[in-house]
Amino acid sequence: MTAALQVSLYGLVMLASGMLSFAEGTAFPDAFTIPMALLALFLTERWKLFHLRVRWANVLGLAAFGLAGWELSSGLIEARLLSLAHLLVYLTWIVLFMAKTSRTYWNLCLLSVLHVAVGAVLTSAGGFGLMCVLFLFASVWTLTIFTVSRARQRYAEADEVLFAIHQEGEARGEPGRSETADIFHWNQRSRPISTVQMDPRRNWLSGPFVSGVLANVLLSAVVGMLFFVFTPRIWIGNVSAFGEAPDQPLRALQSGFAEEVQLGDIGQILEGTNTVLEARLFDQNTNQPIDIVAHATRQGFDEPIFRGSVLGEYENGKWRVGTVGRNDGPRNVLSIPFDDCIRQEIRMEPMDVSIVFAMPQHLAGVLDHRLPHLTERRLTAVLYRDNDVSGRERLQYKIYSEKPFPESDVPFPRGTHGNLTLRKEEIEYYRALPAGLERLTTLARQIAEPPDAANSNPTEMARRILHHLRDSGEYGYTLDMSVDDPSIDAVEDFLFNRKQGHCEYFGSALGLMLRAVGIPARLVSGFKGGDLNQSSGYFVVQGRHAHVWVEARLNGRWRVLDATPAGRSDSVKSLAPKKGLFGNLADIFSSIWSHHIVGLSFNDQSSNIYVPLKELGTTAWKDLQVNVENLLNGEAAEGGSSRRYRQLVAVALFALAISVLLWMLLFAARSKRKTWTQSPWFVSLLNFLRWLLPTENLSNNSDGWRSRWSHWWSGLLRRLRGESTEQRLRVEFYERFLRLLRTAGLEPHPAQTAREFLIASQSVWSERLVADNSSSLPVDVVAQFYRVRFGGESLSLDEQREIEWQLGQLEQQWRDRNRRR
Repeated sequence: MTAALQVSLYGLVMLASGMLSFAEGTAFPDAFTIPMALLALFLTERWKLFHLRVRWANVLGLAAFGLAGWELSSGLIEARLLSLAHLLVYLTWIVLFMAKTSRTYWNLCLLSVLHVAVGAVLTSAGGFGLMCVLFLFASVWTLTIFTVSRARQRYAEADEVLFAIHQEGEARGEPGRSETADIFHWNQRSRPISTVQMDPRRNWLSGPFVSGVLANVLLSAVVGMLFFVFTPRIWIGNVSAFGEAPDQPLRALQSGFAEEVQLGDIGQILEGTNTVLEARLFDQNTNQPIDIVAHATRQGFDEPIFRGSVLGEYENGKWRVGTVGRNDGPRNVLSIPFDDCIRQEIRMEPMDVSIVFAMPQHLAGVLDHRLPHLTERRLTAVLYRDNDVSGRERLQYKIYSEKPFPESDVPFPRGTHGNLTLRKEEIEYYRALPAGLERLTTLARQIAEPPDAANSNPTEMARRILHHLRDSGEYGYTLDMSVDDPSIDAVEDFLFNRKQGHCEYFGSALGLMLRAVGIPARLVSGFKGGDLNQSSGYFVVQGRHAHVWVEARLNGRWRVLDATPAGRSDSVKSLAPKKGLFGNLADIFSSIWSHHIVGLSFNDQSSNIYVPLKELGTTAWKDLQVNVENLLNGEAAEGGSSRRYRQLVAVALFALAISVLLWMLLFAARSKRKTWTQSPWFVSLLNFLRWLLPTENLSNNSDGWRSRWSHWWSGLLRRLRGESTEQRLRVEFYERFLRLLRTAGLEPHPAQTAREFLIASQSVWSERLVADNSSSLPVDVVAQFYRVRFGGESLSLDEQREIEWQLGQLEQQWRDRNRRR
């Protein structure tokens, strides 16, 4: 038993440390707990070669607090939180090498739970969720083993003292085994221990014990899940225990979509396969799902695009939002849904920018959050969340956008909604071209205005520049970011030297060349493409789908132009992870964990749980009222009052018949009198009922389902008859023994167990029974009582006769003594 407890507890500690290491993303110091736990298990527990004295443990504890305090004072929120995690690790190391007591074991359990709690703050990955399920099984198993071990240890010494004369070893003349010798046995045989009794033929860790633990685990999981699902996700206040958020995020979040981007930054995320956002579309009128790829095609895009940041200033290979784009008057986006529109439902992973991504031409939007409002920049039409919404939160939101309609006047789809009128300075802002790009300007004019094309309009010039970059075959797509000539601008190096690059270079070249011919243009970063998840119905966008395109001002509207060649699609597909069956199952579990457990919001609870349950209850109550009313009033059709009368009489007779039948069965099945009828069918029925519900005999209990069913049924009948607990639990020979002790003035206290009463009154009855040569009788009676009452055993016929004979002899001797007095 002790070995099982030690292995279980140390395994729990190692699992919790592994979970904390997984959450933190580093091996030191968390993962080092695993080898230390193995070392402590053998050196301190099994071999007992070394253990920390309390004095040295206190010194090391102070050192651990000092080290954690130093980490806490570093000023970063990451260090503040991780200082607590590391303090738990250091304290766990100390406790592992201390001499163990029951309190020490409890401390290890507590430290393990705290490890998991801190890890849950650091990550929301699906792998951590799977570990939490394993931790639930391991923790319930460990606590069950620990509870049984504590009960065994608590009464061991008293039982050995009281029942030493009955130990089998002494009866054979052999020395009894000590508790110290027993602790090295993995699974010991059970024996009577105070109020704990098991079948002596079975081990402590038997099949029923293991199945009971598993049942408790499943029941705990079900109850915990119910509490988790039905507890409202309501925020109270907005207080952070760690102060303001730092400039750098706690985890490595999405980058490349800030308000200032160096050319080439997006290349850092193009190879990422982490999920960035998931989206699905619905018709707001009919609430029917819409194919997102088909919707993008109707808009004029070859793949779905999700619009993000808009950059308007360029200089020395760096794009910025700029003063005009940053300070153009943000306004709230109305959250009132429009009837004739498309509803985008988007789940966005934590991201270190305040931008909210959405498909183009949005009309309104709202966050599923305690701070639901979204804001929009007037000039750029970029959506932003509230500044008080942490970038570490997974966001769910709805965007309402225009339905697509065909446009035959221009070859480019719209990038934003409405016909925004630009002021003169704003138009010039998006036409500004930095100095030093003479070669780029000359090339743009040669392509946009060839000698054989007179009076070209802006749309035609934009089409020619786009065709030159994307379709001429002169430029190729690559993720290689090497620079041939660092002395010139990066865009000109791309156009005239390398002629190879990713979407940032193609988009930058297109935007600057459009400005060179007088067309207002700006760079837009976001995501293009994705994959449909068949299990969830969401269109999944990953880091490899990051993209940059251009919005040009043509005919009074911002139009989308994408100069990146088709080779980009092949490159994105090649980066897709190769997943088999287990990979797909892992994705499904990760999605469930992330969005339905960690990301469960109050809106999700309202729409998926509270509202359906309320509607179900309301409907059921109304149906019940209608049925009762119809039953009482009858139908207005033929029959009238006579039909209503027949319904009431039929219901009353049916209820009366059921009540009489149940009463007869209960009375006949449990009656101790002889059968009062000789009808063969009734005698057969009673015999079957007596077999199914046998009369409970507390001194001769059987095993199996029939016995358990009989105990439950008999207990129910006793409660119906109003019998007390004492009457339900009595064992006849033990009651006879208590009556005998009462004649000697010995009465058990209501709170005492049988053995506690025997120990407390030993000084009285032992002296009296020695004279009658019956000093072992009380011990025998109590031992047999525990076998029957708590062990579920049956006394053999010889054992029953022997104990009844001994009690009868003792009663006769005490009566004779009283008469002589």
